[in-house]
Amino acid sequence: MAVAHARLEELEARVTWLERTVQELRGGGRMAPAREKTNGLSERERLLADLKAEGLIRDLTPQEWASAERWRALPEEKKKAHIRHMNSLSLDPLLSQIIIENRR
Repeated sequence: MAVAHARLEELEARVTWLERTVQELRGGGRMAPAREKTNGLSERERLLADLKAEGLIRDLTPQEWASAERWRALPEEKKKAHIRHMNSLSLDPLLSQIIIENRR
């Protein structure tokens, strides 16, 4: 049941994104969430709704939720060891250099 609910939420997010994209392609610009839909929400919830409507944030996918849960379940020492390992990695060339090269 939880998987079906998560899938439904994912599909709703995709439909919203598609509707927004169609609206933009038709020249209407971005769509703000309808005020009647956000009237009963807190300021934080309205802000999140506005950011989602602008495409700046989105809901996590079921896979992202599962990954986050696995991370939260790790013992604190394993998390610290993983963070130390990731911080010790060095990229050659630097990521910023790769981005600059790809922009040319």
